[in-house]
Amino acid sequence: MNKRQLVATAARRTLLTQRQVRQALDALLATIAEALADGEPVALSDFGRFEAQHYSGRQLRRFGGKGHYTVQGHAVPVFRSSEALRRRVKEKKA
Repeated sequence: MNKRQLVATAARRTLLTQRQVRQALDALLATIAEALADGEPVALSDFGRFEAQHYSGRQLRRFGGKGHYTVQGHAVPVFRSSEALRRRVKEKKA
């Protein structure tokens, strides 16, 4: 399911128009992204937790060449699903 399909499905389930759902979804995603950029985790009960995981910099060896190169440390967004979400997906698959 892509974003357009998600918006259409959510609009059918609510009294909102597709435009209103798209605006709400965009605002929600922007808010989650800002929180992660600020180092704050975002937890949605019965869905999961978004957080930024930090990977430290390190030196790697070059393949086929001499020497090493440095990879800078950086943050990567991570999603951990809740037990309730995992259970629901598992039930649907069975």
